[in-house]
Amino acid sequence: MPLIGRENVQRAIDQTKVNANNDIRGVYFSGLTAMIKQTPVDEGRARNNWFLSRSSPSGETTTSSSDNGSSSFAQLGNMPLDVLDKKIFFTNNLPYIETLEYGGYPNPSSGTKTTGGFSKQAPTGWVRKTLKSMAKKIRSI
Repeated sequence: MPLIGRENVQRAIDQTKVNANNDIRGVYFSGLTAMIKQTPVDEGRARNNWFLSRSSPSGETTTSSSDNGSSSFAQLGNMPLDVLDKKIFFTNNLPYIETLEYGGYPNPSSGTKTTGGFSKQAPTGWVRKTLKSMAKKIRSI
């Protein structure tokens, strides 16, 4: 004998997955957008060198430089529609990106853009904070 109302239960389960996917995809978009916007800018190369890829990290770099990060924002268009159970990478392969995040500039610095070995624009980094915030939002979904 068939279970009465089973179709409704299955539709509710399916909709729950769709909602979770959309919510997590939204967290990715907002978090990665924040990561781009918070990337320190001198010439704009660091802000324009974020690459979104699936399955494995991108090894790309670009010489594009602009303060607005348009090249990186264009990468967000590579976000898959279905993100649940998918590996998604957001990488920046410029050699100095780790120094921007973790510090390590000469201290004292002869320039005006660093202090205490850190970029004045991101003195405590921004990637780790953004990822922690994204993880917290995803756990609350």
